[in-house]
Amino acid sequence: ELKKLFEAEGSPERTRAKDFFFFSYNCSGMNFKDIANLKYNQIDGNRLKFFRKKTESTTSEQTEISVYLTAFAHDVIKKYGNPDLKPNSFVFNIINENMTAEQKQVAIKNFTRSVNQGLKKLAKVVGIDENISTYYARHSFSTNAIKSGASMELVSEQLGHADLKTTQNYFSGFEDESV
Repeated sequence: ELKKLFEAEGSPERTRAKDFFFFSYNCSGMNFKDIANLKYNQIDGNRLKFFRKKTESTTSEQTEISVYLTAFAHDVIKKYGNPDLKPNSFVFNIINENMTAEQKQVAIKNFTRSVNQGLKKLAKVVGIDENISTYYARHSFSTNAIKSGASMELVSEQLGHADLKTTQNYFSGFEDESV
């Protein structure tokens, strides 16, 4: 189904949704809040280093996540990236420094909703009946990594999970469906 979705063609809205979905997938299942908060100073050649936004206020010691940027990920940055390449500029024009925390939260929710709507439309066109969403990129990354031989601990680290049980829950939900 990932291949069908990746090869699907559609409107600019649907293509953008697909591109950001696979950007997340290619960046170790990066959460969409983290995508929105990416800054150019977090990119070092073919590596992207960041801390999960979701856990920044709930975890005393955050672990830096480092992911390899594939050619596809570089292409998405080139295609949708902010032309202001200053180190402290956001990579994507989803949020900006002038927004309040509430405005940023709304903008990220709107961005995620837009991607989800485009994904659902594209999935329907290619015959995928699942109720697909941005979160499937994280689950698909983790499932495929583990099935390809990556350790549960490594995948947990790449997803930014503080507790291995969270990663095990990701995998168990998909494991039952693939039997």
